[in-house]
This record gives sequence, C-alpha cells and structure tokens, in this order.
Amino acid sequence: MKIIVDGIEFEIQEGENLRKILPNFNDFIIAVKRPIDIEKIITNLYEVITNRGKIIIRWECEKALDKWRKVYKNFEGCKVRWATNEAIAFGPTISNFKPLIKEIELKQYEITISLSGMSLDESHLIFSKKTHVGLYFPPDDGDIMGKVVYGRHILELLKVGDYIEKISPIVKERGGIQLMRVNLDYVPNYGDEIITHMEISLDFESPKNGEYLYNALANGFLVSRKTSRFISHDKYVTSLEREKIGIRERGVISIRNGGIMTGSIYVYTDRAPISIDHTIVGKITKGLELADVALEGDRIKVIVNPAKIELLGKTQYEASIILKNLGIRCIREEDVSDDAIIVDHMPSTTLEIYKEGKVICKGISKNKILKIKLYRELAPVTVKYFERVTGMDLKKIGCLKVFFATKDVVLFKGNIEKMLIPENTPKEGVNAGVIGVTNSVKKNVGIIGIRLSRSEKFGPTAEGFDGSNIIGEVIAGLENLKNIRENDEIYIMEAN
Repeated sequence: MKIIVDGIEFEIQEGENLRKILPNFNDFIIAVKRPIDIEKIITNLYEVITNRGKIIIRWECEKALDKWRKVYKNFEGCKVRWATNEAIAFGPTISNFKPLIKEIELKQYEITISLSGMSLDESHLIFSKKTHVGLYFPPDDGDIMGKVVYGRHILELLKVGDYIEKISPIVKERGGIQLMRVNLDYVPNYGDEIITHMEISLDFESPKNGEYLYNALANGFLVSRKTSRFISHDKYVTSLEREKIGIRERGVISIRNGGIMTGSIYVYTDRAPISIDHTIVGKITKGLELADVALEGDRIKVIVNPAKIELLGKTQYEASIILKNLGIRCIREEDVSDDAIIVDHMPSTTLEIYKEGKVICKGISKNKILKIKLYRELAPVTVKYFERVTGMDLKKIGCLKVFFATKDVVLFKGNIEKMLIPENTPKEGVNAGVIGVTNSVKKNVGIIGIRLSRSEKFGPTAEGFDGSNIIGEVIAGLENLKNIRENDEIYIMEAN
C-alpha cells in the first residue's frame, strides 16, 4: 500500500501503524491529510442586508449559537425601533432566549439581544456604535453575542424606519482534504499524506532574529499558545533588534521584538496586520498543516533553511572544513593554530556569513577557556541573568570583561538589574571556583564574581553570604584567572 511521508512515496504493509514507519518520533506531533467528499459548513458569520447596505456579523457566544440559528430569520423585516449616538435596535420580534435583568457594557461594534420588559415577544437585535453601559435584559447565555466585522459604516447611516431585508449564514465549502492530528498508533489508509515537520525558510533581511530562532527552536517548536490566528513558542529575552517589518500572512513566522512577550516566536495560520513589535523572520514552506492541528503543549519538529553555521567551540581546523564544504572563505585571527578554539567570529550570524561568503574566526588556546557548570535548578532567575550578561542565552560561548581582581576574587561588571532576589545563598564556606552574583540585598547588585580561594565569610563577589547568589562553578581553567588584569576578557562555555 502506498502512502506519502513528507512528500516522499512509501510502500507499506496494510495494517502497519506509524510506529513502524517513524521509530523514535515520540516527542513530536504528526498530521495526516486524506481525501474526503466536499461538504458545506455553516460558519458563525451572518450577512445582514439592510435597506442602507450590507453588514456582516460574527456570532461569538457559543452557548447561544443554537438558539440564534433557530430564530435569526425572525429579525428579517424588523425595523429600527430606536437609534441613538450609542446604539441601534432592530425589532421587536419573537425569540427563544431567556432574559436577565442586567446592565451590560457593550464595546464599539459589539452586538447583543435585548428582551425588553423580560418578554420574548419584545426581542431586539442591538448594534453598539460606541462603548457604553445599558439595561438591555440580555440572554442568560451571555452578555455579548458577537460583533460587526464588515460594514461598520452602515451603522452611522441607519435611522428609525430603516429595516433588515434579509439575514443569511455565510457558508463555506470544506472538502477534498481532511486534516487530522494523529499519534504513532495511527494506521494509515491508502493515499494518506503524513506530515512530520515544518520547514522554515529564513529571511535574509532579519539575520539577528534568524540567529535567535536557530537557538530557540533547536529542540522543536513548543506550542505555548494557540489562537484562531497563530501558534506561539514563548521564550522570553530582554531585548531583540527590530529588523524586517511587514504584513503577517498565513505561513509567515515572526518574533516579537518588544513588550513583555519579547522573544516569543509566532507562526501565523491566518493573516495579521503589520506590527512594529514583530520582526518578520521567515516563512513556513512545508508542513504548515502541523500548526493548523497543533494543540497547546504540543511540540513540532522543525527544519530551518539555510542550515545554521555552528562555529563557536569548534577548532580552527574543524571550522575551516565546515566552511570549505559550504564554499565560504575562512580567515583565521589571533590564535590561528589548527587546535585553537573559536570563541567569536565576524559576521556574527549565519545569514550574514552566507551572504558575505567569508568569515573571520577568532581563536584562542583551549586552555584559556573557562569550562563551567551552572546551577539552573538552584538559582534559575540569577542563572538567566548571567546568561544574558555573558551572551550565553544566544550563543554557545560567552564573554566577560574583568573590572577588578585580587588574589581571592575576580569581579566582572554586569548589567545593573532593578531586582535580583536572593536565591541559593551560601550557608557555609565558599570554595575556589564558585561563581556568584550580588543580589538586591547589597547596593552593588548584578556584579558577577569567581572565587580564587576558599572563604568562610564572603561569597564570590566579596559580599557577605546574604548578598551572594551562587549560580555555578568552574570545572576547568580556573588557573587562567591567577594573573588576570582589569579589562581582560575571559571566555566561558558550559562543560558537557
């Protein structure tokens, strides 16, 4: 039996499930497209034809939708009963809603049903022209029934005596293809198309945000939120540079560059307008169906094109081979020996390297790199702060500049934070190699330090224990700090 997996035709045995075809695929969701007969679907959009023009409303109160579908035709022929600068009422007519005595707030362009005098025979369809509060005797199913999504200007034209000519549901055809979210126990049918991943084509106009995406989606797209317009992978950072801005069409992928959700990555399943807070970083070229069927908490496998160029932590020799295979010129700098470790490169992003066709690789002796272990579970907030200061939130190797050093501690200036709560403060002596950050108990909050000798009284930043958040330890390379001087740079990476 033939099926298609990510565009490739496979021959499988009937009755075989996806576990046989996709071993070790437990962490990600799968979508299936299969042919079905065309069917007509009644949407929650309704076309209201008045003698002044057409209005389209979207019915949003799910609890009252079935009742509305039984009585909406009753409003045909209803005239404008009254009109103010706040709202317009069509009616009266008979409905099947149960009224409540209640004042409600209607925002501009929202609609409700009003049952005047608590009578079903006095049912009115209310259109709000501006935000206001009124005693409308709404249905007990909800205050707000929906809103006007098209023809809002018609509301300003309607006067007493105008009327509704016709109300019709907007019908969409669905068919040809059925899209399903399945697991590895699913048994394919003949002609099924199996979709296992999304392919992302990055936009070369947003290289810095592209680099952020490579790192953020290294383990797939974790669906933190889902709406009718997008799915998002929420990962927060302090700031991101604003790059390409544009309309967010279906399939576009953007990264929020400002506000409390800075760093969140969005895949659009429906069109969204331009926003200066969203950088357009690329487009989904295959597998967008996974975004359509995904649920919050799902993880989607992603393939990003072009492939990330990972040079940090590689030797000069390893980097030269990688770049040669890509047709990119490699220029060595500082320690140019084959076994020197690359700690920085220019350009700094993958997309800029592809564009320029060359890269300068800065190498240092592997013995000069501090290998560290971070205590993420013990000091999560302070570890995130440390990663931002060093740049390790975005890349494999971080950097710190020395501003003070003694025989006992080396101090590095961080970014002063408004608040660093005390966490994982020491109770006993602090050993050589321990890394710490001054918390908000002390005035020098944000300072980063490494102890070079054990102390029974002071933490890594020479503060008392109550002002020291312990975030990790140096695993290898501590001897490199013995003769360090002010303004020297040190490079840091996590030990495997």
